This record gives sequence, C-alpha cells and structure tokens, in this order.
Amino acid sequence: MNQKRIFITGTNTDVGKTFIAKNILSFLVKRNKSVSIFKPIETGCTETSGYLQPSDSFIFYKILKKNIGLDLINPYRFKPAISPNRAIQLARKKVYISNFIKKAKLHSQFDYLIIEGAGGLCSPLALDGLNVDFAKKMRLNCVLIAKDELGVINNVLLSINTLKKYNCCLKAIVLNRMCKTQPKGMNNLEELKCYTKIPIIQVLKNNLKEKDLKRLSKISLGC
Repeated sequence: MNQKRIFITGTNTDVGKTFIAKNILSFLVKRNKSVSIFKPIETGCTETSGYLQPSDSFIFYKILKKNIGLDLINPYRFKPAISPNRAIQLARKKVYISNFIKKAKLHSQFDYLIIEGAGGLCSPLALDGLNVDFAKKMRLNCVLIAKDELGVINNVLLSINTLKKYNCCLKAIVLNRMCKTQPKGMNNLEELKCYTKIPIIQVLKNNLKEKDLKRLSKISLGC
C-alpha cells in the first residue's frame, strides 16, 4: 500500500502545529478516509495517578473517536515542558530516531498518516537527531507552520534552506497569525511570495477557512 504521509513541523514551538494537524485530521475523518495520526514524543504532559496524559495527542485521540489507541498515537511522553532530547536525558531513557520510525510503521494499515513533530524544525527530537533528521530518514513531505509576526520571513527562509539541505520536500507553508494586531504596513504574506514559489496559506485569528483547509489537504496529501 502506498501510504500518503505528511510531517507537520514549525519554525519554532507554539506556532500552531497541533492546530493545523487537528484540522487536517478532522477534515479526513469527516470524509471517512482511512487516516491515523502520529506524534512520536510529547513533553509537558500532566501526571495523574502515575499516568502521563499528553494534551496535544489526546486531542487527536478524541477526533479519532478513541478508535486508535493513545499509545499508538503518542508512544513517548515526558512530564517536563522542555525539549524532547533533554527530557529523555533527564529521565535516563534511551530513545532514538529509529524508535520513532518503528512506532510509525505500526500505522502502516492506514491510507493517510499525519505526523506532528515536537518544537521547531531543528529542535532536538531524540538522543541522536532533530525533527528534520526524523523527516529525512522517513522521507516525509513537510508542511511548515510559522507564526505571522515580525521576524517570520527570516525564520521561514532559514527553514526552507534547512529542508533543502536535508533533501526534504516542503509542500506548503502555513502563515499563522495569532496576534490580533500587527505593526502598520507589515505584510509578511506578500513579502514571502517574493522569495519562494512554495504555496503559502494564511490563517487569521485561528480561523482556518474551509477552502484553505481543502487546498492544504490537497497540496500536502493529495486528497
């Protein structure tokens, strides 16, 4: 089976990766597609009675109506809200990129697989690599999420160059405007279009329009 996969990554942490991932997931679920989602590692989990509850992954679990196990969606969890690599070290665990790849293969029966990274593109994901290392080793097409703010042009162009260096295909850029106000005259969307031909989808105030969601899903997953 030729599974269609996409890696949701970002220019930094807290740029809206989970927001975009859950929207694409919901879009496919509503259309009765054979889809799963995989977040290999999540930090900042809440501990209850000795059990670590992952907030982002639990959102996906609910969208999938709990038909796919939470441990399958998110196999590695840590309590400290720090980089995955550091959390692994402090817990004295041995977690490598190869472990994530093995866990991802457990989703092979699905036609579509959405994978969300942790932190930014170059954030340490495991003891032996960054998010981009994982994307390269799994040969994943990528969607880059960037916060629409001052400085984003620099961050996006650096990320594009990094993905090129690693021979990773960037399918789309999501420019996510989370702040209600911006400096007068700033237009990051128009400026970015001068530097790249990669499709850019702008999201305003957490409102991903249906037409933009359809376009993003088609560009990234061909659906």
